[in-house]
Amino acid sequence: MTEPSPEIAGPGGVHGVAGPGPGEAYERRCRRLLRLAYPPRFLQTRGEEVLGTLLDLAEPGRTRPGARTVLDVLRGGAALRLRERPPLWDWVLYRLFYRRLPFRHRWWARDDIIGRFFVERLVLSWILLLLLSLLALSAFGVTVHNAQILFGWAASSYVLAWIDRRRIRRHLLAKHEFHPDGSSCVPRTDVVGDGAVPRPTS
Repeated sequence: MTEPSPEIAGPGGVHGVAGPGPGEAYERRCRRLLRLAYPPRFLQTRGEEVLGTLLDLAEPGRTRPGARTVLDVLRGGAALRLRERPPLWDWVLYRLFYRRLPFRHRWWARDDIIGRFFVERLVLSWILLLLLSLLALSAFGVTVHNAQILFGWAASSYVLAWIDRRRIRRHLLAKHEFHPDGSSCVPRTDVVGDGAVPRPTS
């Protein structure tokens, strides 16, 4: 019985029928980890650079990042998100009343608006506001007994926000000077580090 020649046998096995090799699997999992940890804007500007660093530091034959690597990436992403996050009061007005954030936080708003689960974050904020209001009322001796009304309000709010999600997104993007596709209305703006730095056109 003849053995397959090296030219026929692919990196995953004979004829390349098997799955991807360790390097491809490691890169795919690193990309998934970076998407989880960092905001989209950071990945657009520096994602390939960070990915290259992870691949250079990987041990030969690994198919997934180690626990320390995962923790380092998650910690770095969390630190970046916290640095970019607007102050609490600005965030409350933005989240509950669609108030425009200060210009230095507009890219954070853009990532939030076009990100996944935007509607769910909106409704969750409304529910938290309602719960805080009920706690404040209970502190003054006022108790709401009919919980079904509250659950009904939360469900209807989610449905209405989901139906109107495209208009809400367009409205908030325009308020922060972005086009509906998420591109900036401000001419020639380069994203550097954790903020947007305008650069004059040539």
